[in-house]
Amino acid sequence: MCPGVVGGDPAAYPPAGTLRPARRRLADRRAMDSPHSARDTRGVLAPQSAPAARRRWLLPLLLAVVAVLGGWWFGARAQGDDRELPVYVAGGERMAAGAEVYRRQAGAGYDADKKPFTYPPFAALPFVPFAQLQKGWQAPLWFVVNFAVVALLIRWLHRHAVRDGSGLGPPRPLVFWLLVGVVGGRHVASVFTNQSHDLIVAGLLGLCAAAWMRQRAIAGAFAGLAAAFKATPLLLLGLFGLRLRVLAVALLLAAAALATLAPDWLCPRGDGKAWAVAWYELTLRGLDAGAAKAEGAWSSHNILNQGLGGTLTRLFQPLDATSTFTVGEPGTALVAVLPPTVFRVVLHGGQLAVLALLALAARRGARAVAVAADPAAMQRSVGLGEVGAFACGMLLLSPMSSKSHFCVWLLPVAFLAERLLRGRRCVAALALFVLAAVVALLAKDLLGKRLGNLVLAYGNATWATLLLLLASVAALGAEAKPAGGAR
Repeated sequence: MCPGVVGGDPAAYPPAGTLRPARRRLADRRAMDSPHSARDTRGVLAPQSAPAARRRWLLPLLLAVVAVLGGWWFGARAQGDDRELPVYVAGGERMAAGAEVYRRQAGAGYDADKKPFTYPPFAALPFVPFAQLQKGWQAPLWFVVNFAVVALLIRWLHRHAVRDGSGLGPPRPLVFWLLVGVVGGRHVASVFTNQSHDLIVAGLLGLCAAAWMRQRAIAGAFAGLAAAFKATPLLLLGLFGLRLRVLAVALLLAAAALATLAPDWLCPRGDGKAWAVAWYELTLRGLDAGAAKAEGAWSSHNILNQGLGGTLTRLFQPLDATSTFTVGEPGTALVAVLPPTVFRVVLHGGQLAVLALLALAARRGARAVAVAADPAAMQRSVGLGEVGAFACGMLLLSPMSSKSHFCVWLLPVAFLAERLLRGRRCVAALALFVLAAVVALLAKDLLGKRLGNLVLAYGNATWATLLLLLASVAALGAEAKPAGGAR
């Protein structure tokens, strides 16, 4: 019998003098105690079975088949004139030539685009080499890129959902993914339908959240790159600032600035003007950000605009007769006509309320870490909720939030599902999450096109996002209570 071991067959242990260090032995014992490991009757790990070995190569084969079939489907969808990919490719092609990218309105030597490029200049830069590909390869490759981002997000969120930790209940991955898929997954499908770049932004936010959960300042750099694609991730300055992470703030600003200036270094404009200046002058100048009015690009009365400003405008302002960029039956969601001054108070009051909720989420996250017995473990729990809450804020405060933008719901929904299944139970968070799920599912798939469009005009995605934000704040508040406090 081996020294220090009580019971057991001596033949099952290494010879004397070959025992491994204590840390390695502890890891082996945890592996043997895991319900996921195969072991024989003596508790020793058994060789991997043939079915398990086959599953290792079946998964890559399945992913390859999905990539091929999805690429073919993407190519077929790209033939339509309402996809986003051709907009990006045209932007990259024009940027490479130094020609005007922002054609919301006609200018010297060019006509206005039917679907103009309106994003920051860095968003066009990745499509400069992309535009050099044969047209038949562009859509399939874009599918593979988006599919890879989704696969990596799923892998990361799954590891988060089944991780070990003190105070956590048993993993329930099946229920977790049912909730995440039903509530948050439908908008991921919208990205593939529209061929937009929103999953790239979601992936960068995922990297930001993963780094933030480990208290790494590099989270700011990922947030800065996301802001260079789409300006609204600049809101994360509030999170890092309120948590007093000076280096994260500096990295966010530096990454956003360098990425925004990169097109000027790599693909300068023919007229010598900075790309960022052109973006401001031709896209942002004169934009009523609160009401999202910009002829040729945005209209608040477009039912697809589910930002807070768009929804409030449809509810309380009559349709502007001069607007031509409107989708859906106009005027169907008008509840009451508010005088312009009153409407401004309601609109900006709502936006300030969202900012206040984001500040509360950051402070509750900080409080949860401060009172925790294991601050690092608590940060791994609440970090995803903080970034998820700010993702909700991005959607609500954006001048134009269409359905594919809501793919970032993956973050707050995953946080809430994991907390409600394994963490402290919070009745308020549970009720708000259930209500958000019900409101989010009131869509054309369930209600039919006519009723679904009417519900969309009233802003069901807007209100579902607000409910997810409130649920996240409530769940973070539950974590901020000392152990043994009320739940």
